[in-house]
Amino acid sequence: MLGIKQIDRSTSLSIKASRIKRNIWDLDTVLPLSYILAPQYIELAPYTVHTNFCHLLSRDVYSEGDARSLYDYIQSRGNEMSPEFLAMLDFWLADELKHYEALRRTYHCIAGVDFAEMNRHFAARVHEIEPIEMVLTDEFTILVTMMFDEIGSVYSYRRDLWEYYRHFGTAIQKIGHHLVRDEGMHFNNAAELLLIKHPDRLGEVPELLEQISALEKSLRKYHKTFFLDHTQEQYRFPPHFNSVLIRFILARLGLGIQPDRSELQELWQWVPAGYQLVPIFTGDGDR
Repeated sequence: MLGIKQIDRSTSLSIKASRIKRNIWDLDTVLPLSYILAPQYIELAPYTVHTNFCHLLSRDVYSEGDARSLYDYIQSRGNEMSPEFLAMLDFWLADELKHYEALRRTYHCIAGVDFAEMNRHFAARVHEIEPIEMVLTDEFTILVTMMFDEIGSVYSYRRDLWEYYRHFGTAIQKIGHHLVRDEGMHFNNAAELLLIKHPDRLGEVPELLEQISALEKSLRKYHKTFFLDHTQEQYRFPPHFNSVLIRFILARLGLGIQPDRSELQELWQWVPAGYQLVPIFTGDGDR
């Protein structure tokens, strides 16, 4: 994986003081590169589950790797950002690149796709920042968007864990659990930095979240820039998905009341009428 620059000691101490946390886990221990999935898992999994999981991974693998393009763009404006934010961003990228490699290995095990083919596919991607420039205005808007994006990923991966990962053995299931846990920590880390670095702008958060949600819904495709990647799978969630997430975010920042447990469960347990499993729609424009 691509390396991350060294974080200096003073910034590291500042990060610790601001309660930034990470989920420490070793990918090679959980899912070694040499891991071979026992054939019975694919044989016993419902056909639709295996087919849908292959299609889902064909998107998720690459959107995790897109974190590098977002990171590079933000780093190009590093003089506008606080040292604490940039240090947190380094930790964030390390996690997202680990997710990229974890999903590459999962995709290889589940679908048999060759790593060289994945490399070729990823190298051909075009990352378009312009359609999402509004959410990258400054450190504040980036942190709010990160909260929106990461909590969406928490519930997206919870759905994936229930619908797919759990059918393919302990190692694959553990990957799903770590994805959920990591994204939850990214959400909380962004919240901590917002509360510490931008308390004077918290009043702007509700309107900004509505604007982010509206932008996501208006995009006709995912532009391969990591943020707002759920544009490509909005059909997998109930119509009020974003409104519940917004209430959850506001509650985390002390700006509202948290949704009740049943509302949060529905975010990952909902299926459209007439289905037992949310269908996966395919197409190059979604990847």
